[in-house]
Amino acid sequence: MIKRVLIGIAFFVIGFGVAVFADSFFRKLIQNLFQWTTNNGIQFGGKDFYLFGNPIYFISFGLAFLIFSIANKKKRIQKIVANGVMTILIFGILLIGISALTANLKIIECTACDSGFRRLGYNEISYEMILATSALLSIIPSSIVIFKNWKKASV
Repeated sequence: MIKRVLIGIAFFVIGFGVAVFADSFFRKLIQNLFQWTTNNGIQFGGKDFYLFGNPIYFISFGLAFLIFSIANKKKRIQKIVANGVMTILIFGILLIGISALTANLKIIECTACDSGFRRLGYNEISYEMILATSALLSIIPSSIVIFKNWKKASV
């Protein structure tokens, strides 16, 4: 029992660490997605300065890694890799979709924009909520597996 708890904590910490180290990469990626999905309708101004991300973002990545590890704990390596690829693909699709939707809504809500261009400050985007939502929604398949296994075990 203690071994499983320590392994769970280790996977949570790994997910948290990935979130910390990938924070600036994801910020730049979301900025690029905002520009790409609006055909450069979003332009950024000011300084791109931030100190720390939102704890919700870090915790969501930790939970995503934890739930993924629990769902795949007794599977063969090929199945774990396949599930990992599927989870990453779902995360990427959600990240692109949520970023595109948010960027286009920012342009739509602008009534004083010159010919469809909107100037945003770098910190006017909720990076953490986009990433947390994408991470938490990408682990839905793993959560379903855990729920099904739990249901089988209780019957």
